[in-house]
Amino acid sequence: MKIYISGNDVSKEQLIKWKRKRITNAFRILGQTEPKLKDTDILVEKLSELKMRYSYDEMYDKLQSKLRLGGMVMRVCATFSGKRRKFSKTDFHLDGVTAEEILSGFDHLMLKQSSENDFINLSACPDHYVLRPFGENGQEVIEYTGNSPLPVQFFIVYGDETGLKTPRDNAYQYQSVGVARMKDGTVIGGVRHQFKNTNNGVEVRASVEFPVLCPTSLVKSHQIHLACEFSYWLQWIKDQKNNNDRASLK
Repeated sequence: MKIYISGNDVSKEQLIKWKRKRITNAFRILGQTEPKLKDTDILVEKLSELKMRYSYDEMYDKLQSKLRLGGMVMRVCATFSGKRRKFSKTDFHLDGVTAEEILSGFDHLMLKQSSENDFINLSACPDHYVLRPFGENGQEVIEYTGNSPLPVQFFIVYGDETGLKTPRDNAYQYQSVGVARMKDGTVIGGVRHQFKNTNNGVEVRASVEFPVLCPTSLVKSHQIHLACEFSYWLQWIKDQKNNNDRASLK
């Protein structure tokens, strides 16, 4: 897999370094001691197992005071930004899988409730605390975005493009698009993730919109957040495809 931010390669070492820092932060937020482990993948697994032990209400209560403050800040940014936006974008190239397979797998992870999907979505990024289906074609997210010291809760309605500023690129045959709103309905941005087939696999452009008054450092830092979560999701979807292909040959 190749990952690009602003046209520059993101190395495996860069991603691991960022992930380790965020893992340490997540254990601290949850009031737990980080295990002394060198293997980052195992550490991610331990963190996800810890998060899975919390019910939704318990996790919300754990973060409630910070969510309240984070929500106030985001609401002010959104209100005074009007329709103006800033953008986080990260690109991916992956061989051995199609855009159709990636989109199908992505929709399944975002919109279908299961313990397996919960674990995968928590494992995709240390800054994820809740990712769960909500209503019809919706998803609730509680996460730390970019380098924000505060978490935010928002709800994405997929298929709704109302007010999005990221244009559709017709070179990409498929997309997963949605508007992000807070619980009171305040629009805080949205997503337009686009997928296209290549000769050997798939190209993905992950894009997130923020209110323009959000700090530029937060928006830029969210690009590595996208690199972390999408690289995990894309690899998992490809691995599932390969496992299914092998099973069908038996």
